[in-house]
Formats: sequence, structure tokens, C-alpha cells
Amino acid sequence: MEKRRDAYIGVRVPRTLKELIQKVVERDTHLNEADFVRDAIREKIQRDAPDLYKQLFVSEGGKHEG
Repeated sequence: MEKRRDAYIGVRVPRTLKELIQKVVERDTHLNEADFVRDAIREKIQRDAPDLYKQLFVSEGGKHEG
């Protein structure tokens, strides 16, 4: 089995957006801001490019890998 390798993406956001993200994380089931951002990116890709999402995040058996 190939070892999963993560990549780092750094991004600057306005302080007000960061504060809003913190408030959303406190209210829902995300563990932290990074978990929220990963989920938001997956949702955006799935909505805007569903064919790419399927290629990258869904295995042949239909199990989500992302």
C-alpha cells in the first residue's frame, strides 16, 4: 500500500473571515479550522467539477478517500 503524503497549502484571509470560520467551527462538527477548510475545498470541487472529484476522491468501490 502506498503511503499517503499530505501537501501544505497556506493562504491569507481577512481577519473577519478567519473569525467567522472560528465561529462556525465552534457551532458544528468540525474539529478545527483546518478540518473545516478541507471540507469546504472538497465541497467546492465536488460542486464545480464533479467529474474531477470522482476521479480523485472516490475509489473504484465507491468509498470516499478524501
